[in-house]
Amino acid sequence: MSAWLSLALDVILIGLVIMGLVQAGRLLHRLADLRQGRLDMERFVQEFSATVLRAELGIKGLKQAARESGDDLEKLIEKAGGIRDELQFITESADQIASRLSQSAQSAMRAEKPATPREEKPAEKAPEVRVESVTPIAKKPAAAGETKAGSRAEKELLQALEKLG
Repeated sequence: MSAWLSLALDVILIGLVIMGLVQAGRLLHRLADLRQGRLDMERFVQEFSATVLRAELGIKGLKQAARESGDDLEKLIEKAGGIRDELQFITESADQIASRLSQSAQSAMRAEKPATPREEKPAEKAPEVRVESVTPIAKKPAAAGETKAGSRAEKELLQALEKLG
């Protein structure tokens, strides 16, 4: 019995040693996978860091470009505001001149109307208005698709000149 007991203990010990060797093999395999994962993680972190640095440089470049284009736009807006003010002044001046011309033409037309027999007085005769120095305005031919519409002041001036002339 002692031979059998010794043999059974030896078999149990051999089984335990084999199980320990299998477990050690699995552990070594898992450690190798862990080392490979660690190397992959280090490579990923380095690539990610490089990507973050490139992104930061790109953002700085975009901010600089936005500042420059914003400055350019600000300058253009200032110029446009000045031009708008000048055009508004020119338009107002042209409207005033046109209204003065229109009033002058109307008063000249009233002066040229023949008086009715009741209103005519020999001592009061309206002065004669002669417009000889007015030269016709040279008009360029309208381009294809271009209309002949002008500003209100131009239309009134043309109508007054046609009535006079």
